[in-house]
Formats: sequence, C-alpha cells, structure tokens
Amino acid sequence: MKIIGINRYGIMNLIISPVAFFLIGVSVVAAVALPIVRPLMASVELVVRDNPPQFDWVPRDSFAEIVEEDLPEANDPIQPAPLTIPAHGERYGQLRISSAGIDAPMYFGDSKRELSQGIGTYLGGGIPGEGRTILVSTHNNMDFHTLGDVKVGDEVLISTTYGKYVYKVVDIKLTTNVDTTAYDFDRKDENLIMYTCYPFDMLGLTPQRYFVYANYVSGPKLDLAF
Repeated sequence: MKIIGINRYGIMNLIISPVAFFLIGVSVVAAVALPIVRPLMASVELVVRDNPPQFDWVPRDSFAEIVEEDLPEANDPIQPAPLTIPAHGERYGQLRISSAGIDAPMYFGDSKRELSQGIGTYLGGGIPGEGRTILVSTHNNMDFHTLGDVKVGDEVLISTTYGKYVYKVVDIKLTTNVDTTAYDFDRKDENLIMYTCYPFDMLGLTPQRYFVYANYVSGPKLDLAF
C-alpha cells in the first residue's frame, strides 16, 4: 500500500487557510457591529464623564476682530451696506449679564454644534435689532448654569458685529419642555427670551425649562429693506 505524504506546502495551507477565514470573519462581524456598538459606547461615556463633551468643530468667528468700543449704540437704523447677516454656525456676538456672571459668545443657530460652543440663537426667531422675538439658549451645565441668579430688573448686554444692545429682564418662568406658550414669535416688538434645562445641576435633557424674559431698551435697529 502506498502512503501519500503531506509536503510542507500542504502543512502551510492547513495552518494559513483557517487563520485567514478567521480574520475575514472577524472583519465582517466588526464592520456590521461597529455602527451599533459605537453609539452605545458614546452614550456610556457621556453618562460617566465628569466634564461636558468637547467637540473639534471650530465655528466661523466674525466677532473676534470687532472693537466693541466702536460699535454703534444709538437707536438709529443701520443701513444695509455695512451689515452682514451672520451665517449658520457663525459667532456674531457676546451676551453678558453681570449680576449672574454670564459672559458668553453667541452663535447663529442652536444645533448641538452651536450649543457646544456657547449660546445658540433659534433660526426661527430674530436677531438683535430686527424688532422681533429673539430666542437664545445653551446648556444648563455651561454658560447658563447661573441663569437662576438673574433677577427682574437686571440688564442684559449684547454686543454684535453691528452694534450694542441693552435689554431689561421683566419676567422669569419655570415650565415644561412642551409648553408652547413660553414664547411668542408673533409679537411685533423686540424682546429677548433666554432659556435652559432645569434643574441647573442636572446633566442631559430634562423635562423642565427655565425661561428669562427681557424687553428691548436700546441698540441700533436693522434696516429690513435689505
């Protein structure tokens, strides 16, 4: 009887083939599972982290080169020529409330990206000087962490790329996240609404919202003819 031997190439095939199939299988499983596992890992990291998440996105900053002392303060209309409407995601101002220690940049838009950098401006409302309801917000564990220290009668100062604005706080309200009566975009006068999640020391979204309302006092009016 003739015995058939196994040469060294056959031995290598017996070893390499199973290893290759194993690596291919692991790669396929990883490709399928990664989109599912990655969000879960991110959620766990968000819960256990001590500090708010940081983002690599760097917004456009048209406010950086502004000399605030040179900004107009009068209530006269601004002509269209020197005015540039902010782009989505652009930093266009700075909001300050000295009584609460708030001094934060303002961005045009209120998506996760803008709120990770400072105070976001709701695109469905107005901007300072436009004569409409301005709705701004940010996280309760960031720039609006001390919004509860604001009192009726306090001043809110907003410096934009086109002028300085002053608002006076007239009301404060604690309500739910589904209360549509907390804001009115049909008002014909300029007013500022600031809000954040409540309680202030809670991480993540909560069912309550803390609103601070302020009326326009001074600042240049935009020429809506443009």
